[in-house]
Amino acid sequence: MRRTSSVVLCLAAALLAPRASGAATITVNGGGDLQAAIRAAVPGDTIVLQAGTTFTGNYELPAKGGTSYITIRSSTPDASLPPAGTRMTPNYAPLLARIRSDANGPAMRTTAGASYWRLLFLEFAPRVSNGAANLVELGAAGTSQNTMAAVPHHLVMDRCYLHGDPTYGQRRGVALNSGDTDVINSYFADFKSANEAQAIGSWNGPGPFLIENNYLEGAGENIMFGGADPSIPNLVATGITIRRNYITKPTSWIMQSWTVKNLVEFKNAQNVVVEGNVIENSWVAAQQGYAVLFTPRNQDGTAPWTIVRNVVFRNNIVRHVAGGFSISGYDDGRPSQQTSDITISNNLFYDVSTAWSIPNGAAAARFAIIGGGPRNVTIDHNTVDNNGSATILIYGGYTPTSTVQIYGFQLTNNLLRDNAYGVFGDAVGEGSAGLRFYTPNAIVARNAFGGAAATQYPTGNDFPTMAQWQADFVNIGAANYHLVATSLSKNASTDAKDIGVDFTALDAALNATPAPTPAPTFTVQFENYDTGGEGVGYHDTTPGNKGGLYRSDNVDIAAANDTGGGYYLGWVRAGEWVNYTISAATAGTFTIDLRVASNGAGGTFHIEVNGVDKTGPLTIPNTGGWQAWTTISKRGVALGAGKQVIRVVMDTNGATGGVGNFNWFAIR
Repeated sequence: MRRTSSVVLCLAAALLAPRASGAATITVNGGGDLQAAIRAAVPGDTIVLQAGTTFTGNYELPAKGGTSYITIRSSTPDASLPPAGTRMTPNYAPLLARIRSDANGPAMRTTAGASYWRLLFLEFAPRVSNGAANLVELGAAGTSQNTMAAVPHHLVMDRCYLHGDPTYGQRRGVALNSGDTDVINSYFADFKSANEAQAIGSWNGPGPFLIENNYLEGAGENIMFGGADPSIPNLVATGITIRRNYITKPTSWIMQSWTVKNLVEFKNAQNVVVEGNVIENSWVAAQQGYAVLFTPRNQDGTAPWTIVRNVVFRNNIVRHVAGGFSISGYDDGRPSQQTSDITISNNLFYDVSTAWSIPNGAAAARFAIIGGGPRNVTIDHNTVDNNGSATILIYGGYTPTSTVQIYGFQLTNNLLRDNAYGVFGDAVGEGSAGLRFYTPNAIVARNAFGGAAATQYPTGNDFPTMAQWQADFVNIGAANYHLVATSLSKNASTDAKDIGVDFTALDAALNATPAPTPAPTFTVQFENYDTGGEGVGYHDTTPGNKGGLYRSDNVDIAAANDTGGGYYLGWVRAGEWVNYTISAATAGTFTIDLRVASNGAGGTFHIEVNGVDKTGPLTIPNTGGWQAWTTISKRGVALGAGKQVIRVVMDTNGATGGVGNFNWFAIR
């Protein structure tokens, strides 16, 4: 039976009458006690707030148990509001219930362990005097959330309107320090401050996170992961999907006093997909105006496990910015792990321009600046129209080993301008000279470098004049970067597609039209096992790191001579294991490839997924040397969607007294 109660008329009865978990509706009219309704609700209930009224306070969502969502929503019928999958706009504000913070903290927050709450059709607004606070806190920072058990999870914010004060701003829209959380179809405006402000900021939540189909304004960063050290030891935000959002800063902010930095920043994150977004308006201000940063930061010096890895940035439009990407291999101030496995593919960049400068602050207008030796950076099928002196600048920067080279660098199938220097290696030179020094064994093929000299670059690329390069597009003035039918870049890439953007795939991602998707592939370096130490990220039977490289725990890591360089796990013995947490976009049956070596008959191992043996025993063959690498494969491995914990378990030693050496594995 469906039961309805009015908090205004009979709240006491609702609180005193015991009832089982069900699907009741609790109505809170203007002047009612919203917190009392929250306390009274049980899993499955819906709390309906009178539309057009304001509820002022610091409301808390407690732990209730159960796996049915409690929904808090406005009373306006669904038919008068945006349907599922449609973004909220401020025009609907009169039809929403408003939750406004008072002067003492956020308008709404979760308590430790809260789960299965859904916020729907609500407006969240600040008090003017509370502009420095978070508007909504999903999860917490500090000692109140320093274990995984305390993390709130299974939270949904859907079709909500969050905003700061137009005059005074607000520090942050959502502090996203939770697990299994969706922020979808919502509208974030006026998150701006003289300090650093974000629409969405996350630093103490494990994920996974879905940020989809939102309008997001933030002055410091629109979206940021990291920025403060997590209170949970070894935490890295994992499984982040940022899809179909409109990420922007109003250009009116240029002449105002807010702290402006960039648009999207990752300081501590892994297994990330950024796809189908429009990302725009970033200028030189408190920083250099790069749109997207992959820059590990052990911000407060207490999180040396900080890392940025396994990021796919694809099918996005980035425009009206002072620069494209800033990528660094390590934190240049405190210990961190190495940035690795960054893929930038099928994106359109235009108006990357020196015009996004301010007095005494010139925009470099580069597509990318890369330093500090990140590993496995792939830049493929992008169209980039920039006017900076260098399109890609690679510099030395800081690394803990003084190795500044980028191993596993690929630059393929891109439409790029040379301008003055094109691809430039700092202190080394343009083109091949810089590439040889900073990106040994790189793959640089089938790019069209407008205005570059062929003698300065590797063979296998195209070098139209700048006038020819520009004439290849239908209408640059109207930002139509489709190729004309006569372009020599048509069907000329390594995969027989057009060089530059595949607009069919880009348009499908922007408009959420399902497109044929290749089987998901994860390439994982064996040295990038999970953080957490002995018994959590790994189990090793001997003390110390015999190779003495990359990490300072008991796993034995040495430098690899395989293609792409990097590191490998060596001196591996039966009984040891290593864990790797990944996030799979889809379920399916896959092949696992493993890069291994052994100077003699190797031992056996198996692979577990979420505690289940998925492969049975696998044997490392005699490859003829400890660095004579070969690839072995296991087909037919079933994986589910979402978070997966992969454990590689060593079973028996071979004739050499060990199992073998391990460089990387890939799931395809």
